[in-house]
Amino acid sequence: MSSICFVASTPFTVNAFLVGHLMALAEFHDVSLCINPELYPLSPVLDPKKVKVIPVPLQRQLAFASDIRSLVCLWRVFRRHRFDVVHSFTPKAGLLAMIAAFVARVPKRFHTFTGQIWVTQKGISRWLYKNIDRVIARLSTRVFADSASQIRVVLEQGICPEAAISQLGTGSISGVDLSRFTPNLLIREELRHRYGAKSHSCVFLFMGRLCKDKGIFDLLRAFKTLSHHDQEAQLWLVGPDEEGIQAQVLARGRGEGIDKGVNARIQWLGRTFEPEAFMAAADALVLPSYREGFGSVIIEAAACGLPTVAYRIDGVVDAVVESFTGLLSPAGDEKALAANMRALIEAPLVREQMGRHARKRVLEHFSSQTVTQAWLSFYAQELGSFASTLPPDRS
Repeated sequence: MSSICFVASTPFTVNAFLVGHLMALAEFHDVSLCINPELYPLSPVLDPKKVKVIPVPLQRQLAFASDIRSLVCLWRVFRRHRFDVVHSFTPKAGLLAMIAAFVARVPKRFHTFTGQIWVTQKGISRWLYKNIDRVIARLSTRVFADSASQIRVVLEQGICPEAAISQLGTGSISGVDLSRFTPNLLIREELRHRYGAKSHSCVFLFMGRLCKDKGIFDLLRAFKTLSHHDQEAQLWLVGPDEEGIQAQVLARGRGEGIDKGVNARIQWLGRTFEPEAFMAAADALVLPSYREGFGSVIIEAAACGLPTVAYRIDGVVDAVVESFTGLLSPAGDEKALAANMRALIEAPLVREQMGRHARKRVLEHFSSQTVTQAWLSFYAQELGSFASTLPPDRS
């Protein structure tokens, strides 16, 4: 049986994108996962009896001393287990894993780009992160991107040659579990009652890491503007607050628009293993991110019947059909963001129609069954194993 080791900086990445793929691959291959389990709890869906979890002290941010320790740790793991494949995700994990795998002579070294940090950087930081991506691509035997627009950006910036990069399936790193992400009226009523949202109020949902690159401050200011026109709309913020955003915002008070009236309609809900519940309860997703590989949260929300309000950036344009499944505005244009949010409040029938279009598109193109099958077929071909096939999707 062939052996595959996946490497990611944080369990959050694994929970959000990889659990289904890892469990499916584990039926046909010996699968291991190098991760720092102290950063975030791993999803209980990941069965440690099928996927071996190997603790490695990886950190998201660059830190020379700890990165060297992580590099040595990975090299020792790769030398000891002699994997057939090492497959990494996220820039930090990709850099360290590809260096360690190259030195350990792992024959097949894959990396998946899920968005470029340097897109939002300037000066020396942009140069540094762009060259990190170039090193990752150079040391990999093959690289992937999870959207067509991301491949275009990578090629335009000379990160890797065209022959070296590809996309599995129709895009998206994970696809959507349609048995999990689906409209649910009972959950909708329960959560809206719990958080004080009236049946006719419009609930905007942000789902993901709370950080500057995700446009969280833009969203809060846009919601303040929106609050002048609608006193019943709510904003639910769901995801890990890794940068202490809530404390920063509340400390700034009125400077960030979080006065008493606005704050009463913002729910800081933290991390969750059930994003589908909040999606079923909300009316629209808001993602003012400045960089995305594909925007998987968009198609997950779409599967629950939600349209999306977002910035028009690479990755997102692959997940949203503008004016059909959502509304887009120029990156950084908070007024346009607020205007699009207001448009969905004032036109509930249009909002619901966009949600139906969004769900139909996911059903046709982005089921997790389809994406996982693409992974299984790729690995079966690469490792010379039998054709791995999932049972039919009956969701």
